[in-house]
Amino acid sequence: MDFRQLRQFVVLASELNFRKAAERLHMTQPPLSIAIKRLEEDLEVKLFERDRQGVRLTPAGMVFLGEAQRLIEGADNAVKATQDADKGQIGTLRISVVPSASLELLPDILERFAQRFPSIRLRLSSGSSVSSVGEVQRGEIDAALLVPPAFGLPSVAFFPLCKPRLVLALASSHPMAQAETARLSQLQGEPLVSLAHSDSPGFAGEIMRLCQLEGLAPKALYESSHALITLPLVAAGQGIAIVPESYRRIQLDKLRYLELTDSAGEPLRYPIAIAAQEHCSNPAVRWLVEVAQQVLGQASPAAPPGD
Repeated sequence: MDFRQLRQFVVLASELNFRKAAERLHMTQPPLSIAIKRLEEDLEVKLFERDRQGVRLTPAGMVFLGEAQRLIEGADNAVKATQDADKGQIGTLRISVVPSASLELLPDILERFAQRFPSIRLRLSSGSSVSSVGEVQRGEIDAALLVPPAFGLPSVAFFPLCKPRLVLALASSHPMAQAETARLSQLQGEPLVSLAHSDSPGFAGEIMRLCQLEGLAPKALYESSHALITLPLVAAGQGIAIVPESYRRIQLDKLRYLELTDSAGEPLRYPIAIAAQEHCSNPAVRWLVEVAQQVLGQASPAAPPGD
C-alpha cells in the first residue's frame, strides 16, 4: 500500500463512480479498478460493494476512508512543512538587538514579521554591538540589529536599515536645559558621558566623527555600557550625553532631552544595520532582512544572505 493507492481510494470513495474517479485522477478506468483490487488484497478487506445499483462503501471502507484522509493530510502537511523550512518560512530565528533598536525599531519589525511568518519562532536577546557581532561570527545567533562598525569584519555581512536621530541628554538643572535645541558646537568643554568604545565602536566612532567635523573635542569623564547607566549619571549632573532619540522613551526625574544639530542646523544621525553570517545556514534571515528594510523604508534593499 502506498500514498498513490490511498489517494485513488479517497477519490473513488467521494465519487462512487469508477469512470468519474478515473477522470479526476487523469487515468483510465481499468488501471484504477486494478489498483483498488490490489489495495483490498493488501488489506484483506473488501472496501467497496459493486452491483447493478452502482458502487458504495462497505462499513470497513467507511472506516478506512477516515483514516486514509488523515494519512494523506498528514503527508501533505509534512511535505509543506519541509518545503517551508527549506525556504525559511518555519523554524526558529535567533536575534540579538542593541537597546536603542529594541526601544523603537524592533516592535514594528516584529509585528510585520509575525504577520508574514507566523510559523517562525523568534528567540530574542539583548547585547552590545560588539558582543552581538561575536555571537553572529560564532553561529550562536542568526542575526543582530546593531550599530555597524566603521570597517567590515571577516565572514559577517551588514545590511543597512536606517539612520535614527541623535539627541542630547542633560540634567534639568543644566544651563541649556530650558532650550529646545542645541548645536553640537555648543558642547565644547562640557563633560561627556559616552558609550564605551569597547561595547560599540561603531556608535562611539560615529559620535567622535561628528564631533571632529564640528571642531569639537569632547571631554569624556565617564564611559557606560547601557542607557540605564548613562542616563542616571546625566540626571545626577555628572555630565551630558549624546544618545539615540529612542532614549526619549526612558523618562527619569531631573533629566531633559534636546534636539541636536550640526552647525548647519541639520539633525545628527547614526546607522543601524542587521548583521548576519555571509553564508548563513538559516534561510529565515533573508526574510528578517527583507521585512526590516520594508518596514523602515530602505529604498534599495541589499541582497539578503544566501543569495
